[in-house]
Amino acid sequence: MDEKVKIALSGFCGALAALAENYGLILTLCCTFILIDLATGLAKAKIQGKINSDTGYKGFWRKAAMLAALVFGICLDVLFDYVAGLGVVSITVSSPVGRILALYIAINECISICENLIACGVKMPKFLSAALAAAKDGLDQDQKE
Repeated sequence: MDEKVKIALSGFCGALAALAENYGLILTLCCTFILIDLATGLAKAKIQGKINSDTGYKGFWRKAAMLAALVFGICLDVLFDYVAGLGVVSITVSSPVGRILALYIAINECISICENLIACGVKMPKFLSAALAAAKDGLDQDQKE
């Protein structure tokens, strides 16, 4: 293997390992919730007889945009930490943007999963829906302030 390719590959794998260390769990959870939401959404559409490729296509791109927003938030966190390391600006806390976006996405997906399951006829505990709605309201309130 060419030496330049080895260097590039090791740099990429190192960056990926650092990303996984800081965001691995939340990224895995978000992607898992998105996949579960897609599966329950398809089940709901099948049960209701409303399978529509146009709706699925729009939903796919909405999910892709959510993941792009998450990647953007993580990049902002990395930039924030980089600027703090330079000492140009005095920053004492690490940026929570990526984690907040990931939490917001995860909660929204969980709410959507519950709604899809209820539409499929699955009985869900009311406290679960209420807890997810309260968490979402709390995040929404933080955004308004």
